[in-house]
Amino acid sequence: MILFSYIFCYFKKADVIFKQLLAFSFKFKKNFMTRKIAIGFVIYDANIDQLNRVHEASHSGFPVYVYDNSPEKINSQEFAKNRGNVVYLTCGKNVGLGLGMASVCAQAYYDGHSALLFFDQDTIFKRDTLIFIEEFYINNLDFSMKYSAITFNAKKFQSLTDIDSQHINNVLLVINSGSLFFLENLKKLNWHNKEYFVDCVDYEFCVNSKILGFEIGEFSFTPGFDHSSEQDDTGYQIFGRTYSMRAYSLNRIYDTCSASLKLMLKSIVTGQLKFLLVIFRLLVIYIATQLFVRIFGWIFTKREQGG
Repeated sequence: MILFSYIFCYFKKADVIFKQLLAFSFKFKKNFMTRKIAIGFVIYDANIDQLNRVHEASHSGFPVYVYDNSPEKINSQEFAKNRGNVVYLTCGKNVGLGLGMASVCAQAYYDGHSALLFFDQDTIFKRDTLIFIEEFYINNLDFSMKYSAITFNAKKFQSLTDIDSQHINNVLLVINSGSLFFLENLKKLNWHNKEYFVDCVDYEFCVNSKILGFEIGEFSFTPGFDHSSEQDDTGYQIFGRTYSMRAYSLNRIYDTCSASLKLMLKSIVTGQLKFLLVIFRLLVIYIATQLFVRIFGWIFTKREQGG
């Protein structure tokens, strides 16, 4: 009789645990299925902290699309396993940002999603950031009639009470990270251009948007954004102001210059002369900063050797 009582209690407890697990599974599945935006990443040699942000998006129930440009690194492969709402994509080698972004956006579109929020792997965000942008999208569905993308940042954010949900600036150029892409419109642009390896992937998208009559918006009151903490920039004091700069490799400088010249030529051919002037100005500034950091570094090294 005592043995029967123990067996009965054991199975009763197991039944309770099973029901709790089933309820949690249903709740998670419901949360996942009701998310209105997808999240996209293109990663290269991502560290644990960066992969944890992918986990944060996944754990919050968002469908996540990851394109891996360093598939030989075991971290990202292992990370993507057994995560039902993470779609892992790779070409087996580093094919650059343009093809990676085109892949995650197109895959999300053909999986039935209407919008995708893209992050660089070194952009810091919080769960509240994702939920805020999702709610912004839900409350402004008509924006997809006018915009190809809206980029979110924290340039003007101070507190939640200062948020102006209607304050959208139309801008000429935006960066990829933090941008919410309206996928139907992005499809009309033929996705991102795989011919751009890293630099000017975002700017070429902006040019194409203008050609097809789409605007690009900027919302600067977003909580939880940090685009700078994981950058390898160094602060330089010039005439009392601090400028963040870094020395890029010669290969990266070549890629930036060639991509900028290619895009400037496209701006001329398509009659987008405003883009031509802005991209030329940005290229001049880029070359000047690369010369500055190298000259400054050479002077600093000489002083250290002399001391």
